[in-house]
Amino acid sequence: MTVQNPHDRFFRESFGRIEIARNYLEEYLPDDLRQLLDLSEMNLQDGSFVDEEMQAHQSDIIYQVRLHDGQTAYIYFLFEHKSYPDPLVIFQLLRYLVRFWERQLKEGQTLSAIIPLVIYHGERAWQTPTDFFSLLNAPEGLRPHQPDFQYHLSDFSHLSDEEIKGQIWLRVSLSVLRAIFNPHLRDELDNLITLIFQLREQRTGLEYMRTILYYLSSATGKIKRHDLQRALLQQGEQGKKLMNTITQEIFQEGMQQGMQQGMEEAMRQNIVELLQIRLQVPETTFQEQLKQIDNLDDLRLLVRRAATVDNVEQFAQALSAL
Repeated sequence: MTVQNPHDRFFRESFGRIEIARNYLEEYLPDDLRQLLDLSEMNLQDGSFVDEEMQAHQSDIIYQVRLHDGQTAYIYFLFEHKSYPDPLVIFQLLRYLVRFWERQLKEGQTLSAIIPLVIYHGERAWQTPTDFFSLLNAPEGLRPHQPDFQYHLSDFSHLSDEEIKGQIWLRVSLSVLRAIFNPHLRDELDNLITLIFQLREQRTGLEYMRTILYYLSSATGKIKRHDLQRALLQQGEQGKKLMNTITQEIFQEGMQQGMQQGMEEAMRQNIVELLQIRLQVPETTFQEQLKQIDNLDDLRLLVRRAATVDNVEQFAQALSAL
């Protein structure tokens, strides 16, 4: 049982909507690149290629599109939800693109063109080079002999209202992304909520509004629950209903997280007690290492090891193997 990262949830529920992804490509891709693409048919693909250890900071979505010459290409969205630029993002992108190509080869497909896009909304402006060769400590003369590509960057961290383009769905999602790390979010919350409420007459608009309000309430410390409640109540009866819905979702999420944490702690205690009873291992011997493990399957495995190993060295080996 896992609790989804709120940044990941918002990104997937936003750019997983084809109308938002398409409008973003229409508005923010460079003209020469956009003119190569036929965006009338976009197909969302299954799977993620982000490293497990990076999933707290990155999310990805990939779409299949047609080129105007009839060939197939892929649009790879990488969402950076760190609050600061990461100069190694292009190295991470290279790994993710290679994984996609490896999947194509495994499935007997020919390799397709992939257009990598990075979406960023952190507190600091992105000033990291967007080409791979700049990452290397190498003279320009070696560029033809090194892997090289570049990604298209959209830095929404410091855009003004006038610079946020597109239809209402896209403008709302980008305004929320820009706001989440904004130190002045509390002062600008009323205007943001008013913009969000323009979605209420759209088909599935109320569902997406709940996603946005959950994100605002769970992904930033810039506003408190009562700030959001006050802004919502200014929207009348519809705002009150949405506030009640969000409060219930947050409560359920907290219960789920609490249940998982409780199960983890109970398993850690079972491991310690088994080792004490069977092998007379002092309580503190593995305590710090066990605190670092929050995967329930790993903890279940260690419970079984604690119940069956012949000596403390065997348990230590099982623990270090995780």
